[in-house]
Amino acid sequence: MNETTLEKNYHYFMDADVSPYIGEWIAILENKIISHGRNLKEVVRIANNISKGKKFLLARVPSEETMIF
Repeated sequence: MNETTLEKNYHYFMDADVSPYIGEWIAILENKIISHGRNLKEVVRIANNISKGKKFLLARVPSEETMIF
């Protein structure tokens, strides 16, 4: 089964060291962080300009104290 672009971007997010972006929003496209910051609208605006219509993954990097169940 082939992974979709969003699935590939999600797996990149789960495997990558995103610690430099703790507390920030990040946009991922083709296994690269193309935009990041604390202002979601700005991150999306920049990612839209860079992605040129391609779908990107938008995620918030949790703090170290965040516990996921």
